[in-house]
Amino acid sequence: MRYSAILQNTLNLPLIAILLLLSVGIAAAQQAADSKMKPGIIVLTAFAGDVKITTTSSNETHTPSKGATLKQGQVIVTGPNSKALLAYENGIVMEVSASSKFVIQEFQQSPWDVSPENLKEMKTEPSQSKTTAFLEYGDIITGVKKLKPGSSFDVTTPLGSAGIRGTDFKASASKNSNGTPNSFSVGVASGEVGVRSAGSTQTVSVPAGTSSNVSMPSSQAAQSGEIPPPTTGQLSAEAGSTILSSVTTQRSGGEAVFSQALVTAAQNRESASDALSPAQQKTLQEAAENGDPALIEAVTKLTTESPLAAAEIAAAASELAPEAAPQIASAAALVSPTLAARIASSVARVSPSSAAAIATSVAQAVPASAADIAGAVASVAPSQAPQIALAVAMAVPEAAADIAQSVASAQPQQASQIAKSIIEGVAGVNTQAVGDAARTAAEQANNTNGNVSPPPPTTTNPIPPLPPAPTPAPTPSATPMEVRSPR
Repeated sequence: MRYSAILQNTLNLPLIAILLLLSVGIAAAQQAADSKMKPGIIVLTAFAGDVKITTTSSNETHTPSKGATLKQGQVIVTGPNSKALLAYENGIVMEVSASSKFVIQEFQQSPWDVSPENLKEMKTEPSQSKTTAFLEYGDIITGVKKLKPGSSFDVTTPLGSAGIRGTDFKASASKNSNGTPNSFSVGVASGEVGVRSAGSTQTVSVPAGTSSNVSMPSSQAAQSGEIPPPTTGQLSAEAGSTILSSVTTQRSGGEAVFSQALVTAAQNRESASDALSPAQQKTLQEAAENGDPALIEAVTKLTTESPLAAAEIAAAASELAPEAAPQIASAAALVSPTLAARIASSVARVSPSSAAAIATSVAQAVPASAADIAGAVASVAPSQAPQIALAVAMAVPEAAADIAQSVASAQPQQASQIAKSIIEGVAGVNTQAVGDAARTAAEQANNTNGNVSPPPPTTTNPIPPLPPAPTPAPTPSATPMEVRSPR
């Protein structure tokens, strides 16, 4: 019997080796799929009332149109009694509710066969994706189809973030009268969400039928910047029903617009390279085939020939090699230092997950513009504002106060976190100067925003109003649940 078992184990060794090779091959294929992700398509399926779309890189604001496609780096602002309904290429639907400010930070998806037939059969997301968003204030009601392994969807607010796998939920963020963040809550109607406070590694699991809340009084925000852990409680049946009703209405009401717009947009999918000449595109593509050093060398050559197109060249090159985006951005900035901030923000818009590294690399290349670079990149990647401020301040510590001021001007709601990250992470800085700079910048930004009169509401492209979702008052637990992230 013993000899038989040994013989059987020996015979199984080739099978084990084959399985190991297969697993390595699958992992390699998965990594290759990740590297081929491109900016995905988002469709505005409907809107009502006062809705404005702003592109952070150009600071241009316009009134949207039904069926319009939206891009990474765009900001949606809704007025009172207004809303915007979005549908993502991977099956996410979202209502940006009244009086909200929502940033499409990143949406990348692996290519797939976009067709009316495949859209009808979409039960889960069609290919791997990476989605990050920033809710500065207001509410979003979101339905997420089951994500593929390796995909991610994170919603960040000034006080915390939520990681989603396949869920129907509502996220809310509020601020005090002085513009500082007040609370962040998540109500889950189906699925499960992992919630954590900003700056914390502790994740609280929020399953269906429950809610989570992070609250911080304005006095605490002003004094320490420390953010309490989430508390949990029950989600009322009425609130859960409202979330599910909204998601169902979004999917059924926007299906026709989404299908038509998505297929059209997929056929005419734009990329950063569209701003370049055919010769420039060819040069970058051929260089990319020879590796990152060759591509960076091509960026330097093309930027030298066309310095005013440095941002477009760097962004197009970063689409071809996202992992080399920081080096590509700094190479372009060395040739066109006066455009350093624009180069950094353009490249960060293409590769937002590398925003802090991009800002740092460009700041090291052009240290005189470190503050402007940090602020420009924080505008494109708002959820990473404290990390961007810290990384750039570590690279150029003599400009720490100016960096705090610039980043806080771009993201005033996160001013205390921005100052705190620099003060705690950069040795030898003038803590008083950093704190004062961030606080003054935030006050000026909030005063400016508060003095702007919103345009009168319109009724262009009306949609039937959905019943308002009551905000449940969660019953705090004695101690936060310490569980592993559902993701």
